[in-house]
Amino acid sequence: TQEAPLAQRDLRRAPWPCSVLGTGMALPPRAVDNETLIREFQLDTTADWIHSKTGIQERRYLGEGGTLVSLATEAGLQALESSGTPPNDITLIVVATSTNPNLMPSLAALVQSSLLAEHAIAFDINVACSGFVHVFDLAFRWLQTSGGKALVIGADQGSRLFSPSDRSTAVFFGDAAGAVVLGADGPGQVLASELHSRGDQTPLCVPAGGHMSMDGKAIWNFATKVLPETVRSLCTQAGVSVDQIQLLVPHQANLNILKASAKELGIPMERVVVTINRLGNTVAASVPTALHSALREGLASRGDLVAMVGFGAGLAWGGQLIRL
Repeated sequence: TQEAPLAQRDLRRAPWPCSVLGTGMALPPRAVDNETLIREFQLDTTADWIHSKTGIQERRYLGEGGTLVSLATEAGLQALESSGTPPNDITLIVVATSTNPNLMPSLAALVQSSLLAEHAIAFDINVACSGFVHVFDLAFRWLQTSGGKALVIGADQGSRLFSPSDRSTAVFFGDAAGAVVLGADGPGQVLASELHSRGDQTPLCVPAGGHMSMDGKAIWNFATKVLPETVRSLCTQAGVSVDQIQLLVPHQANLNILKASAKELGIPMERVVVTINRLGNTVAASVPTALHSALREGLASRGDLVAMVGFGAGLAWGGQLIRL
């Protein structure tokens, strides 16, 4: 159906016209498997224990000469190229990150400069592992009134967050960037979107200049509750059933969290995107890199329903149900 002009639409109500026009992903060249991690950090564990408890087999780390700006820029450039979008057609660049090495300027500003996207406004937001679904929400709502195209990026250097001697956190995190170009024109729609916050630093906290502290059991209880709840809520808002979802793109925190949530929802794991085995937890890059991987592998196509869910420190969580 043809969308009504902006002036005639109630922009508070779904569905909103918004299409995923292109995606991109950038990874550091260095892959660190569990054996290497144990040896370098002298951890009191085994590769089998890490894999069984987390699902992770390897993760990527930035090495000398690599920067988070270069990763985010590469992912953004891939998304622009795959969408056929010139940089100057982008009017908004938002980067979700918790690990910008600079207090200022924003990572997004440096990406804008690198891409020569001279007509875009650019800024960051920090909502930890749920950051990408937050920037996605912000961008599609921006497009409803401004039109044009937006570049949304999740980029994090997760390897900066933990103490190498802390087995409870060191095994999880990796470095990556993922990007999506969104447009107000095209066949795609956002059928539902919701975001939540509950201020509580006890389950997970990274003090400035320090290392992460994490209560694994509390995070498990939180994640296995809000992930299925968010999917069900999005489906209710959109008037569809959970079994109509072609693809679930969740934050990659722990493979066992994904399995438990999929089982509760009745979604077969074949329809859940899993990248944690080879990338680890890449914080805000987790959802966009998973989405890019799924689309590249042909796991979803135009017209399919895709649910994205993020959750993490804040505590914060949320997601979108989109029609590609």
